[in-house]
Amino acid sequence: MTRRYLLPSLTALCIGANTIGAQAQLAASGSSNDDSIQAPAPIGVFGVDMPSTGKFVVSLLPSFARLQGNQIGTDSVTPQYIVTNVPSAYTPVGNHELRLVPDNLAIDSQALSVAYGYADYLTLVAATALVEKSVTMQSFKGLTGTTPLGVSVASTQGLGDSALAAIVRIYSDPVNRVSLNMGLALPTGSTTDNISLLLPNNTIPEKRGFYAMQPGTGTVDALPGISYSGRIDAWSWGLAYRARLPLDNNAEGYRYGALNELNAWSGYSWLPGIETTFRLNGTIQGAIHGNDPAIRGYAQGSDPLYYGGQQVSAFAGAIVSGRYFSLPAAQVGVEAGVPVYQQINGPQLARDWQVNLALRYKF
Repeated sequence: MTRRYLLPSLTALCIGANTIGAQAQLAASGSSNDDSIQAPAPIGVFGVDMPSTGKFVVSLLPSFARLQGNQIGTDSVTPQYIVTNVPSAYTPVGNHELRLVPDNLAIDSQALSVAYGYADYLTLVAATALVEKSVTMQSFKGLTGTTPLGVSVASTQGLGDSALAAIVRIYSDPVNRVSLNMGLALPTGSTTDNISLLLPNNTIPEKRGFYAMQPGTGTVDALPGISYSGRIDAWSWGLAYRARLPLDNNAEGYRYGALNELNAWSGYSWLPGIETTFRLNGTIQGAIHGNDPAIRGYAQGSDPLYYGGQQVSAFAGAIVSGRYFSLPAAQVGVEAGVPVYQQINGPQLARDWQVNLALRYKF
């Protein structure tokens, strides 16, 4: 078994899934200084929207993601193939074929962010999230063969990683804006939560959950980024790059691979305060470096090499001003996406779909 993750990530079973929570945490910093100049960015993009000087924007950012079906590279593989052909050096008996295969993983995040317009060119952001993860696992009998033993479900929940960031606008004209963003992800989420799953010997002990099942990463990560956005009449567009770069191993002896993320989008304003968006999101992430000896097991999520890879997803969304329901200081948004390409360090669960929501209030 295998994200800001993000999010947002932000800790997950598939490429970039550790970033699902982190992306949600820092998905939006608030309304722009002048809506006639700058349309709001899609919900899943950080580093574009900036509150007016002296204004706060509080954002509630729920995010729901599902992973299902296993892949090695770009190829789908069956549980039977995995337990007869895929070895791991991180099982309790040393190098051995895997015996537990995940069927699906749910990652739900309830993020809260606060953005403050310190100056016309500077916004400060703080964010954190509550994360819940649930995995369904198929177990196979004994240490060899393809005889099914049973299915079990395990879950973890708790505070995820938090983040502090600053957005600095370095260029602005009536059409175009360019901003830099800098931040740190802070290890407020646990990396030692336990789970119970059915093992090949027909026992269900409690042991430390896989890397992907932990609410946090345990590391301090740099969050550098740059964004460009533009608008002419009803049309808007943009391009944004962001990275999540662990600065050292955590206390358990590992760190997630560096994550590089690129977003490209376009938007159209049908009426003042009503915008639809289309976004392409691409990520590249390395495998986990190091390992936690307490996470050895017979599932792919226990092997740090079965994390990371490349993916491209397409998202469509809408953002509506609260003026249409008598709350002019509010803004609501929704965005849903599916993968269009995945090449992952498998076996891993592949991304299936993700939905991001936003409720923002400016005061």
